[in-house]
This record gives sequence, C-alpha cells and structure tokens, in this order.
Amino acid sequence: MTLSISINTPPPYLVLNKNEQLPVVMTVAGSDSSGGAGIEADIKTITAHRCYAMTCMAALTAQTPAKVYSIHPLPKEFISQVLDANLKDMNCDVIKTGMLTANAVEALAAKLDSMGSKRPKLVIDPVLVATSGSALSSEELIELVKEKITPLADLLTPNIYECFKLIGSEFELQNVSDLYELARRVSVATKSRNILVKGGHIPWGQDGKNFVTDVLYLSQEDKFVVYNGPRILTTATHGTGCTLASAIASNLARGYPIAQAVYGGIEYVQSGVSISCQVASSHIKDNGPINHVYAVEVPLEGMVQDECFTARDVIPSTVNQTVSDIIKGDFFEYLISHPKVKPHWESYIHHDFVRQVAQGTLPIHKFQFFIEQDYAYLLDYARVHCIAGSKAPSLDDVEKELVIVGGVKNEMSQHEKRLKQEFGVSDNSYFDRIERSQALKAYSRYFNDVAKRGNWQELVASLSPCLMGYGEALLHFRSDIVVEEGTVYREWCDTYLSPWYVDGMEQGKSLLNQIARTYPADQLDNLVSIYANVCELETNFWGSALEHRVE
Repeated sequence: MTLSISINTPPPYLVLNKNEQLPVVMTVAGSDSSGGAGIEADIKTITAHRCYAMTCMAALTAQTPAKVYSIHPLPKEFISQVLDANLKDMNCDVIKTGMLTANAVEALAAKLDSMGSKRPKLVIDPVLVATSGSALSSEELIELVKEKITPLADLLTPNIYECFKLIGSEFELQNVSDLYELARRVSVATKSRNILVKGGHIPWGQDGKNFVTDVLYLSQEDKFVVYNGPRILTTATHGTGCTLASAIASNLARGYPIAQAVYGGIEYVQSGVSISCQVASSHIKDNGPINHVYAVEVPLEGMVQDECFTARDVIPSTVNQTVSDIIKGDFFEYLISHPKVKPHWESYIHHDFVRQVAQGTLPIHKFQFFIEQDYAYLLDYARVHCIAGSKAPSLDDVEKELVIVGGVKNEMSQHEKRLKQEFGVSDNSYFDRIERSQALKAYSRYFNDVAKRGNWQELVASLSPCLMGYGEALLHFRSDIVVEEGTVYREWCDTYLSPWYVDGMEQGKSLLNQIARTYPADQLDNLVSIYANVCELETNFWGSALEHRVE
C-alpha cells in the first residue's frame, strides 16, 4: 500500500514575516543533561521569546534535579574558539552567562575586551549558589568573576546567597530597605551598574500571605524598582535562575528597556513555575523542572486545522468517548454538583450582594459602581461571544451567538438608561471613561485568554456561569424581594426572573449538553476547571461592589 501525501504551504499570515530578523542571544554556561537548567534551559527560554539562541559551553555535566553527578570543564582554547567563531560569523545582541569555570571567565573576558564598544550587551547570572543553597564556586573563582567580567555587565542577577558571596559578608534582611542596601553593596563590590537582587529565598509576608520581592537597582540613576509577586507553593524550581536571566536577556535583545525586560522575565518564570510540568521520575520529589514552553503552540495542531490541509490519510481513525458518554445526565447539573465547582457556585448564587439588592438595603453608590462595572464587563462579554461565533461548528451556532450579542447591546442600553436617569450621567463620553476594578480586569483577562487559546466548547463553558448564575441567584433570593416596584433595584431583580430570561437559561442548559456531546471525555477536567474559575470570578465581581468605597 502506498499513500501519496501533499505537504501544505506555510500559513499566509506567517509568511509576512519571511526572512525575519530574529534577535540573537548567546548563552555561555554549563550544560544540564536533564534539560531543566543550564544551557538547555537557556535555549528553551530564548526560543520561547522568539529569539535565536547560540551557545558556548563552559562545562559538560551529568545532572538531574536530584544532583550533579559529574562535571567536565572544557579547555580555555576551545571556549575561545567557540566565542571567536560565533561572534565573527553570527549576529549577537546579548550575551548571557550562567555557571562559569575559570577557563570560561578568562576566555570571555579576553573576547569582550577585544571587541571594545562593539561588544554585545552582557547579562551575568553569577551561578555561585544553587536554588537549594549549596555553593557551586570556589572563592578564587568568585574573585576572578568580579575582577574580569562583572564590571562589563549591563545587568547582574544574583540571588540572596550569591549577593553575600559577592560582597564577602552576610547580614540579616528584615525589610525591603535592607534589600536596597544589599543591592548597593553588590554594585560597589562588583563594579556593576545594574543589579537585580532576586528575593526568592526570603519568605516576606503580610496578612498571612507570602510573596516574593525582587529589587532592581539602577546605580547611575540611584533608582530602585521593586517587583512583588505571589510566592508559589511548588517543588518545580530547578533552573529558575538560569531561566530568569535568559528571559531578561531575550527581552533586552528585543529592545525593551531594562526595567520592562526584568518585569517580563519575572512573570515568565512565575508562570513557568506555577504551570510546571511532569517530566521527572516519580522518586524525584523536590526541585523539579519548570515549564519553559507553557505558551508555545504545537505546530501540528495548527496544521491539521488549516483549511488547505489535505493529508487526512495520516490521521488515525479513532472513535473517542465524549463527555456525555460518561456523565449520563444533564451537564449543567453535573457541573454545579462537581466538588471543584460546587463551593464557588454556592458562594456565587447565595451572594449577599443579591440579598441586599432584593431587600433594598444596598447603599446606592455601591449599586452605581456595580452598574458601571457591569456595563464595561458586557462589552467584553459581547466581544467574546463574537469570537465564540467565529469558532462555532455550525451556522445555527453562529446565529445564536449573534442573537446573544444583540441582547447584550440591549442590556448595555438599559445600563446607560439607569445611569442617566438614576445617577445623573449626562455625558456619553462618561461610559468610555469607566475605570475598571481589579475584579473586572481579572474576569476580562480570563475571558480573553480562553477566547485566545481555547476552543468553542471551552468558550461556551466560560460564558455559561454569567447567564445561569444571575437567574439562579434571583430564584434563591426570590422570597427576600421586598424592594418597591418601580425602583431601579426592583427592575434589576425582575429582569433576571422574567420569562424571557428563564427561557434563555433553558437554552443555556441545552447548549451545555450540546458541547458535552462533542467534547473529549479525557479533557472533561478542563471544562470543570473553567466553570469553577468563572464562578469564583463572578463571586469576586459582586464582592467588589460590596467592598466599594466612595473616595
């Protein structure tokens, strides 16, 4: 049997970037044979930032997240040859260093000195102490690094222990001001003008929540930039230092200013740590690798969705179970009863915001705030329904989305009317100037990300809690409705108890059952997680109205 397969051409939009001039980053570091740190992590990170990665190996290692089994330093002559070849025949915007040997330090310093003002930018991750806290470099090597290359650095990225090694002493760090002092001392000791002190080893905290504080010191401006991020409870931390420095180097190669480049690097690492990946054997309990490719698309998945893809014969014919095959019932009832969803669903539909509206006890300025936020939310809601329509499988489904958008437009008009009649808004530009709350930003961010990365079924799941929850919440508080007829509060309550809205909820249940008949059963947890997350976002949205204060 012979199959004749035609290979498709590149997607037309991507062809617009033909012969793209990629920024180039060279990493000078040791290897990590398991791929989580070192040059291997650098290559993944640089590539994930759409930059071209070059390498200059300082040492070969046999290592995993568990331990370093063996190190094989490379000769100075060979390192010099690699640097000469790369910097002669290839472009290079930024050089990033990691674990260095004395041979590598001397070879790199000589090369940079020979290039003078034409040398690339230099980001140094002074790998002196590992994430676990164990020392990696001798005192002699530390002094060599400080003498030969740190004065040439555009940015130095030491962790706390490495800072102490570089300044030759330790002192207690009690607050952020102590980090400022530490950064200044490192700048003086290394003659480096920009220092990023990584605070991941220090558990700062307030209100019972731990967070990570990184401090960027720009000595020429005597300026500090403080980055605060959540402390993530995870064991996926292998290679975080290498990854951060490579991400920053990539951002600098792309032309971003240093403070913005550092921000991008920190968020990239935080996301990689938070999302993580399962690649280590089960006996590896600590210090697992982070996920460098969390935002990278799988090319083949896009290829098979291409309108001009014709190689159907290479795709196996399989009959996969769908969600409806395993839940055997109404999908909406399954979702709201699921242990992952139920707590968020219950807090959503039993929210005190709805009770206060029903009883007429909600302060009027809080309701105005809610209407303003809901107006801005509905605009995003309509946009996401338009995207859902573009991904819908049939013309009927596309038409349903367009009908919903028409309804959203009508609801926004009602909000405009309320704000004008009840709250004295007269200028139409007022609606464009509504300041979005953090709760709304988080909600919109979630919608937009599902719209960007998810499929039609996942979008339907993300849009459902808004429709279903408002109606269920008003049904729950129906007996509490004592607010007078004709008031804006009563009008709001009556809207979500009206026959047309209840009919819309039934259509919403039907749509959930429709996606259950087509969504793969082995991915059911995705829909469950989306439903739970959006119910929590809805709860927070109402909560932000209750917490609103007039300034």
